[in-house]
Amino acid sequence: MLQPNGECRSTRIAGALLLVVVLAAAASLRLNDLDRTSIWYDEAVSWSQSNGSLLALLENVATDNYPPLHNILLWMTIPVIGDGETALRLPSALLGVVAVLLTFLAGKLLAGRITGLTAAALLALSPFHIWYSTEARMYALQAACGLAYLLATLKVLKTPSALWLTLLALFGALFLYSHVYAILTVASVGTVCAFLTLRDLISGRSAGQSNALRACLAMGISTVAFLPWLYLLTIRASSVAEAGFWIAFPNLPFLKTMIFGITGSLLLFWLLLFLASLCILPVDFRHDPQKPPSPIDPRMLTICIAFTFGPVVLAYLYSLLVQPILFDRYLIASWPGLLLLASAGADRVSPKVAPAALVAISLVLTFPELRFTLTEKVRPEWRGIAEAYLSERSEDDRLMLYKGFAAPALAYYLRAPGSFVTAETAEDIAQYGSASRAGDDWLLVVHTNPQELAAAKQAFDLAADEPFARTFGWGASGLSLFRKQAQDRAETTSENHN
Repeated sequence: MLQPNGECRSTRIAGALLLVVVLAAAASLRLNDLDRTSIWYDEAVSWSQSNGSLLALLENVATDNYPPLHNILLWMTIPVIGDGETALRLPSALLGVVAVLLTFLAGKLLAGRITGLTAAALLALSPFHIWYSTEARMYALQAACGLAYLLATLKVLKTPSALWLTLLALFGALFLYSHVYAILTVASVGTVCAFLTLRDLISGRSAGQSNALRACLAMGISTVAFLPWLYLLTIRASSVAEAGFWIAFPNLPFLKTMIFGITGSLLLFWLLLFLASLCILPVDFRHDPQKPPSPIDPRMLTICIAFTFGPVVLAYLYSLLVQPILFDRYLIASWPGLLLLASAGADRVSPKVAPAALVAISLVLTFPELRFTLTEKVRPEWRGIAEAYLSERSEDDRLMLYKGFAAPALAYYLRAPGSFVTAETAEDIAQYGSASRAGDDWLLVVHTNPQELAAAKQAFDLAADEPFARTFGWGASGLSLFRKQAQDRAETTSENHN
């Protein structure tokens, strides 16, 4: 018969082996085939902004809607590993694996090793998290920094030390500089910490005895470090409010689509929500007086709830009262929080059965979405349209892109300076043709509605209605490449003169 210390040792070894398996699965699902899909517009913008000097990077990102941390990361890695599709996405993929590890650590601190392993396994297999861990944007960084911030907050509340206070200030600043939604998370968690501090002081504790106050002070340092960029974002928010934003109003169909996009299954969402609610209820579901459930520190539980649901509630209210900002990928840092709470709830029901059953049920429910994400899901196919153009163009040909906002994506694949010009209106396209040249004219129409597509084709004066090549993209046009050969252009010009 094993002694208690032998049981603990075997349990630790088994837990460590399971964690290795989970991390290996997370790495395999994120690092494999990173160049399966084309670099698309958003990724190309990150690439474009991250070339050149650090000062130029900051100036470019300051005119956009997000902080610069991910761009700085790319600026550091591009000179080392290059800027190919795999190289640009590799930092995000690695950060995705780091997020799985941080989920385990946060879960272990919150409610024990089983909770940590369950939540880490759920995140490792999450199609939503996998997809954005294979994109050269800031979302995987946002999730990793958010989890590091949550872990440090829980650690300070439980056993504060100079090291963890420093890490909380650092991780908080990094989180804020990763994505604008971090402001909502830090505001939610900070409000809870302020409430806990007030409760400590009312109950008679001195300021020096309040761990919540220490957490608030560390978060205050993070906030002060973020103030310069917060000022820039405030200015940018005013211009965005005047021009409008592309996100749709969060009505019920929108919310259902968003929830499915995050969870991969509406049924799984309700299951996770139910299990998460069990953490709050002071009920012993095991009915075993010999092995009662381990209590969860109510302070840490409240922090995790604020971390998970605070950004959702604040973004939804802002969307209702001001303008829509609620969107699935912006909530990527909150998603692991729900997994942590649900895993803790499953552990309370039955630590030997419920956590494993939760992982198995999650895999079954989300497997179609997981397979789709790994094998079929695509991004706008700029690589294919660029290859179609390069395979046929001659030295005297010229290319116009309509609309010009998408220039970074085309520039990423063509690379040569001056390889195309941009058009913002149909009038720009009409002025593009000229019969005095020997080469063909090409027009690439992207992300336009039916009226804009028809106007572009008319302005280009095409002899044939069908595009030379077309690949996946949004809008009626997708990515449509039209070709007007020099002979056709000369005939059109002659007819116009006659």
